Amino acid sequence: METTIRPLGTVMQLLEELGHEVTYAYDDLVFVNHNGFLLQFDKTGSVLNLFFNQNCPKKEADDVEQSIIPAGDKKGLSIITKGKYSVTEKADENLQIEFFYN
Repeated sequence: METTIRPLGTVMQLLEELGHEVTYAYDDLVFVNHNGFLLQFDKTGSVLNLFFNQNCPKKEADDVEQSIIPAGDKKGLSIITKGKYSVTEKADENLQIEFFYN
């Protein structure tokens, strides 16, 4: 089994420098404060997919996209906008995340 190294520390530092906070990291997903967007590690550790919450205002999404992509480049991270997502709570208190690709 091949293990991909994911630079979570670098991602957390990047987000902090941009004024965001990682609220939860699970498997390949990195959840960010206020749930406006999340990052998903791709198969290559230095590539991250950027998804915006479907309820995130367009201006806020545009601002995040315009700041995070070049800042990621400077840290050796390739951040690619992939689409939107929604989160719903299921009856058993688990969360269901649905992705909508561009």
